[in-house]
Formats: sequence, structure tokens, C-alpha cells
Amino acid sequence: MEVHAHTHTARTKWTHYFWEFLMLFLAVFCGFLAEYYLEHTIEHNRENQFISSLIKDIEADTAQLSNIKGFRIARLSSIDSVTNYFANNTSGTISLRGIQLLEDVKGHVSFYQNSGTLDQLKNAGGLRLIRRRNVVDSIQSYDQQIKRMALRDQYEVEEMRYTVRLSYKFVDGSMLSSIYADTSYFNNDRLRTDRPKSIMISPQYVSEYLNSLATFRFVVMNNMRLQENIRKKAEDLLALIKKEYHLK
Repeated sequence: MEVHAHTHTARTKWTHYFWEFLMLFLAVFCGFLAEYYLEHTIEHNRENQFISSLIKDIEADTAQLSNIKGFRIARLSSIDSVTNYFANNTSGTISLRGIQLLEDVKGHVSFYQNSGTLDQLKNAGGLRLIRRRNVVDSIQSYDQQIKRMALRDQYEVEEMRYTVRLSYKFVDGSMLSSIYADTSYFNNDRLRTDRPKSIMISPQYVSEYLNSLATFRFVVMNNMRLQENIRKKAEDLLALIKKEYHLK
């Protein structure tokens, strides 16, 4: 008679399953933390890159605004020179010096924002990378002021063009053309104002021109004040960014 021995497998304790679960949980959790830290580090680096690039753009803006201020100061001086010239001129003619003064009122220097970094931030939703809310608010406020200035700048261009067109009405075009056709009247792209040549003008249009010139001057003055305020706003924004990000 054969006797069969029964083998018994030891029962696994519940603590074994607990430790397996705990080890699996810790592995997943640590992986999550590592991924979160990596993503956070990448975004932090991108933020610093954007901030560094944005600082350069704003510094370029302030330099450009300073140059345009110099241009506008010269423009106001030209407008005043034209106004004074006609205030003291009752001859019914205009000298070559007067023609050069009219020429100096022409032209315009527009502001073009260095917006590459800001456009990239806005289009790609990158503003969320900037953690300082006060910095984001200041950037958006500065951008809105730039847009406002662009509209005012266009209005100034229109006023300049209208004023210049009025000057064409009272200057004898045939005499002026003969002067422009003679290159000896020019020296370094300016008229030789030492020549005694005079050109007939139509006095009935001069008054309209001077009224338009006064309006043009007012627009230039206002836009210069606006641009100066924006330049200061840009400097304040730079100071805020450097303070928040501990930059020099």
C-alpha cells in the first residue's frame, strides 16, 4: 500500500503584497517627480531666455525712441523757421533759403517696435511661462501703449503730407523745376541758399499753409510727449524685470 505525501505551499503573507505595491507606487511617483522637475527646469530655462531676449528688444526700443525725439526736436525747429520766415516776408516771392525751409519740413521717421520676442510669446502662449504676474501686466500695458503710438504716428504722417501738398499750391512750379534741373544749385543734397534767386508765390494759399503748419506742429508736439512717456514706461519695465529676476 502506497502512501502519498501531500506537499503544502506556504501561504503568502499580506505584507508581501503591501511591500510590492509600495515599491511600485514609489517607482511611479519618483518617475512622475523626475518628469515634473525636468519639465519645470525646461520651462524655467525658456522663461529666462525669453526675458533676456525681451530686455534686448526693449533696450533697442528706448534707443530708437531717443533718436526719434531728436528728429522731432529738429522738425519743430524747422516748422518754427518756416513760420518766422513767412511772418517777415511780404515780398510775394520766396528765396532759395525759404524753399530749403519748406524742404526741411518734409519727411518722417517712424517708430518700429522690436517685437520679435513679444510676438513669439503671444502667438505661442508663452506669456504663461512668465511667472511674475506684475511683469506680465507691465509688458501688456507697454505693448498697448506702443499700438496707440503707432496710430498717432500715422496721423502725424498724414498731417505732414497735407502740409507739404499745400506748399505746392503757392510756389511757382515752373521756376522751381528750373532750379531743381540745375544741379549747380545743390550742395550735399541741399539748395545753395546763398544764391539770390527768388521764386514767385501765390499769397492766397500761404495763409492756408501756415494754418496747416500750426496744426502739424501741435501734432508733432503731442506725439513727442507721448513717445517720451512710452520711453519712460519702457525704462520702468526694464527696471521691474531686472528687479524681479535679480538681473543687473
